[in-house]
Amino acid sequence: MPTSKPTIVDAQRILSIMDELKEKLTYLSVATPQVLSALQNEEGQAIAEQLGPDLMKQYAEQMRMEELYVVANAAADRDLTGGEENEEAREEGSSLKKNTLELCRKMKNVPNIVTELRNLQERDANRNVMNFLITLKDMQELTLKRLTTTVEEERSRSELLEHYKNREAEASKRKQQLEKDLASLKSACERAQSQRDEILTKLKADLADVKDTKAERMTDLRNKYEKRMKDHEAVFAAKEEELLRKIGALKEANKKAKATNDDEEAQLKQRARRYEMDVDTVIKHYDETLKGMAMEVGEKMEAYKKEQKQRNELDDHFKKVQKERDTILAEDMIADVRLAKRQAELDRKNEASALVQAFWRGILAREQYSALKRAKKKKGGKKKK
Repeated sequence: MPTSKPTIVDAQRILSIMDELKEKLTYLSVATPQVLSALQNEEGQAIAEQLGPDLMKQYAEQMRMEELYVVANAAADRDLTGGEENEEAREEGSSLKKNTLELCRKMKNVPNIVTELRNLQERDANRNVMNFLITLKDMQELTLKRLTTTVEEERSRSELLEHYKNREAEASKRKQQLEKDLASLKSACERAQSQRDEILTKLKADLADVKDTKAERMTDLRNKYEKRMKDHEAVFAAKEEELLRKIGALKEANKKAKATNDDEEAQLKQRARRYEMDVDTVIKHYDETLKGMAMEVGEKMEAYKKEQKQRNELDDHFKKVQKERDTILAEDMIADVRLAKRQAELDRKNEASALVQAFWRGILAREQYSALKRAKKKKGGKKKK
């Protein structure tokens, strides 16, 4: 067998064989029972007329022979020692092969037949065949690329792969560092949250004490000023009675001492006003104290709301950091899966190309052997003469 690299002519022959195989598989991908039943219905009547009765008959015969071939192979698999079943399976295979070639030849003569019949199929009807066609196309492109690939390109690809591996290692280190930083941030946030909870508890307790103290002080002040008011009323009543008695007794003498009594009356009125002003002053002082305490409680509540808002912002920030970390992990996983998929695809294509090359080499070897055999026969015939 020849071990040299295939020439351009050999590569062109391989590619032409692959093109023919793709063409036949494309025609056979629409040769399904589903398409046949659609052609026999009203929706596919126009396409059936375009195909013609001969091609429709060939189409139905293909479906029938495929079913017989499947049944014969199933029977041959169940009975491996049966010679008649194996012979029947071989005959069915030979007939199916001839009918398939004839069907592809006739379908080739009908323009746009694949597109028309594809519309009668479901979307995922022949997914395996379509995937095989795509793989065959990729293998064809890979064969062309392999024939033109140089040593420098292979070296650059290996260097690029090594560069991506180094980047992956650096990304893993960075990920570990980020996880450590995130853990430290979480612990710091938990400590800060516990401190804020303690402060909030103390503030609530202080607020409850202030409320209780306020109620007690209001009760004490109310009792105090009610008692003082009663005392003042009693004193005022006594003084009023005394003054009325004096006025009744001294009404005659009051005319002479009117000026003096007016001064005394004015002093008494001023004293009464002074008492009223003292009461108003105490009440105002109490109101101002309560207002200051209320303002202090409001400031503390605002500070608590600000801290709560900062905490929510930090929670949102850490959620975003976690989402970014999950996204990076997902991207790394996708990159690994893509790399593995590409490597598996490359291995599969290499195996397929090796199989095609071995098949071609076998054909070349048989041709060389046939040529040698004919040459020997010619030499033997000349000697007999």
